Amino acid sequence: MIDSTSGYKLSVKGGDIATHLHALCKYLTQQGITVLLPTEMKKITGDLQIAEEDISYLADNVIILRYIEVQGELRRAIGVLKKRLGDFEKTLREFSITKYGLKVGEPLRNMRNILSGTPILIKGK
Repeated sequence: MIDSTSGYKLSVKGGDIATHLHALCKYLTQQGITVLLPTEMKKITGDLQIAEEDISYLADNVIILRYIEVQGELRRAIGVLKKRLGDFEKTLREFSITKYGLKVGEPLRNMRNILSGTPILIKGK
């Protein structure tokens, strides 16, 4: 795991981060190593941006972890944006980090605009 691509960018002075990460990921996968590239989002709410750099083409899978505000409470949502091979779960779900690990809840079907960070509750659902 490279934690995070923003930190990696700081260590690659004067170079193109996409080229460096492409070469590194190619080498590691040839060695049979699974590569995780967490990317930090600078804004908690607002327009969704997968990565600061155009590196999503490197990923076989893209998972989003997003803070959301629901009725004045800070919560977290998880979803899959990309899965290169096969179908995938297309709903966003609430998740929490507990002392027992990651807990993923039911789909957030009673909300819309979740990816904006300020979801709107849908009445009657």
